[in-house]
Amino acid sequence: MKTIRQLREERGWTQLELANRLGVTPSTIYNWERGRFEPRASQLRQLAQAFAVKMDDIELVPEEPGKARGGSLAQRGNASRARAAAYEH
Repeated sequence: MKTIRQLREERGWTQLELANRLGVTPSTIYNWERGRFEPRASQLRQLAQAFAVKMDDIELVPEEPGKARGGSLAQRGNASRARAAAYEH
């Protein structure tokens, strides 16, 4: 799996170019790449199409050291559901 930034840089695209392809702002791309926000499912689909990869092949891990988030969107969703279920009991 590769991060949004890795996929973008492999193609030689700027944040502005990727933003234009997806119809979002460059600051949105910046925030996704740093893990401040995550793309919605529809945006993740657009990213996968733009990069010609599967959605599960996009790693949503911030590249900033010290951040402990990890895994794909699907993996993180499962972890969130597990935590929620643990609180219900």
